[in-house]
Amino acid sequence: MMDNPVDIWYLSDERLKKIIDTLSLSEKSPFEQAKEAFYQISELYNLHKYPDDITEDDYRKYEDEGLDNPRTVFEEVGIIRYLEPEDDPRGVVLFALYNIKNRTYIDISFCAEKHFGSRKKVPDNYVVYFTGQDADSKLNFLNAGESWTKEGVKYASKILHRV
Repeated sequence: MMDNPVDIWYLSDERLKKIIDTLSLSEKSPFEQAKEAFYQISELYNLHKYPDDITEDDYRKYEDEGLDNPRTVFEEVGIIRYLEPEDDPRGVVLFALYNIKNRTYIDISFCAEKHFGSRKKVPDNYVVYFTGQDADSKLNFLNAGESWTKEGVKYASKILHRV
């Protein structure tokens, strides 16, 4: 019996399966396949790729659903890559797409625990920022005295840590 929800999604959705199978059979590198999947599957399911893609109407819709902090594929990729930097980029992107589609986001506090060393060492608030592009999204933690407006930063967010 198959329990992996991403595998079930792949096997049950012919449009998704076609995209993945076509990319898998291509001569492209795993990263190039991940990058293509980022865009093609985001478009297929009308998923927000980047924070700037979320409109005021989208925020109202999310609010009506009880979701205060919607996340984008770019952000989810960065979070997953932070936690599992050696994973295959295709799997990272597909997992991120699945999470965004189903609104089952990875808890960013796992990244904070990894960064600060333990849950007890995580400060009351901290700032994360994202660099990179599409499948190469990277989550970073802002150090004291550092500006998030430096070159290459695509998006930053203040996180309030709830104990």
